[in-house]
Amino acid sequence: MNEIRFTISKIPENNRDALIQHIRNSVHDYDAQLQIDIAVSEPFLWLTTRKGHFKLYYSKCRFIETDGRSLIFHCEGSILRKNGKISSILEKLPDRLFFRCNNSYIVNLNYINVIIPDGDRYSILLRTGEKLPLSRSRYQECLSALNI
Repeated sequence: MNEIRFTISKIPENNRDALIQHIRNSVHDYDAQLQIDIAVSEPFLWLTTRKGHFKLYYSKCRFIETDGRSLIFHCEGSILRKNGKISSILEKLPDRLFFRCNNSYIVNLNYINVIIPDGDRYSILLRTGEKLPLSRSRYQECLSALNI
């Protein structure tokens, strides 16, 4: 049996289904007997720490905070620590998924549950119940990032 295997990664989710359907149609038009197996790999970023090399899956990273010269990655089931600047890591992350909510935090937009006034500022409440500060100067930009 003839078989074709594809692995798709780094394709924006909104384009992924259309691409998969296009591949299926093109292969079927070429040879209806070919079997197609298309796998979609989850996007990630390699992190190098003192303890080794780790895959940071975007969908599992809730937020990143800075603590002096260290970055702390708060992920589902683990916390990773790495030396670096928050601005350097922000450049490597997709801006459609991550937002710098103040000088010390980057938040995964998919984890935001609600944005609430908090005194003279705002706070972001995550689905996990964690609370992050949102600077007043970044409030409107955050709403735009969330398409609100």
